[in-house]
Amino acid sequence: MNPQASALDKFLDQHPKEENEDDVLIFRAVPGDHLRRLGGRSVFCLQTFKPESDALARLGAKIATETHTPCDLAIVFATKHKEETLYHMAQAVSLLNEGGRLVVTAANDLGAPSLEKRCAELIGGIQSFSKHKCRVFWGKKESARLDRALMASWLRAGELQPIQGTELLSRPGIFSWNRIDPGSRLLAECLPDDLAGCGADLGAGYGYLSRMLLSRSAAIDGLHLFEAEHKALEAARRNLAAFASATSLHFHWYDVTAGLPVDRLDFVIMNPPFHTGREAEPGLGRAFIRAALVSLKPGGRLYFVANRHLPYEKLVRTFASREKTLAESGGYKVMEVRKQGGDER
Repeated sequence: MNPQASALDKFLDQHPKEENEDDVLIFRAVPGDHLRRLGGRSVFCLQTFKPESDALARLGAKIATETHTPCDLAIVFATKHKEETLYHMAQAVSLLNEGGRLVVTAANDLGAPSLEKRCAELIGGIQSFSKHKCRVFWGKKESARLDRALMASWLRAGELQPIQGTELLSRPGIFSWNRIDPGSRLLAECLPDDLAGCGADLGAGYGYLSRMLLSRSAAIDGLHLFEAEHKALEAARRNLAAFASATSLHFHWYDVTAGLPVDRLDFVIMNPPFHTGREAEPGLGRAFIRAALVSLKPGGRLYFVANRHLPYEKLVRTFASREKTLAESGGYKVMEVRKQGGDER
């Protein structure tokens, strides 16, 4: 059970529906019993992470990646990106009707005390309690007390913006949103110049690896970008716009762990994730590697970067006719894998 959801359940038990509180928006919504507790109201779930969105869909929830619909109650689940949580708080307040309630549920290790303080700066007086190593805090939108300049600054800080020193756009809520991840940078340095045909970038993020690849490999005629975070996929579209006329680009909001809807690819590149929260989850990386190798045609090539200590070699060797470590640096390793069945020359 998500502890932030459990803390929210307590709030909803102790603070039932107020008069005319019919329309509810939940930012970074997750499955949980709070959806049942909100029954009888019009509940709209905002979720840009595909696995969570799919889980909500299976429960019959109404879901979107964004909305401009006004609401009477706005609930915000904090994330590990402080700037994203502040953005969602500001967005929630901007959509609340006058007198509507803002409720934020935040784990202590996500900076709950600091977020509570910032929320008070935004909307004035708030109340709070602690439960399940989380904090829930809430208050009402009253225009006379609302700091509109602060709200505008949080909204700007959460939108697409340049990554310093690059021509790339990104935003809070995306992996390594304000810098080039060192593992991805190492992989980019190792990518060959002779990749051709149709390939894929798994967990493509804001498109850094795809951009680096397309800038050096003119023989690529098709590239599929798979990414579970919708915000990242939006950024990737912008960052690869210059290549769209020369290469057929396909952007998929997709959970790679389910397997790919394309096959017989000539190549795959990726920096696979290895955690969903703060805890390492090597099985996630293995799922990405398996999906990549299954989707390759015989003789197709996979290039990926991983933390040096992660044990992916055994899995790779069940598919590979040849595998090689191309680089090791800064705690990362870059591997090249050729799938069985191709020309071994």
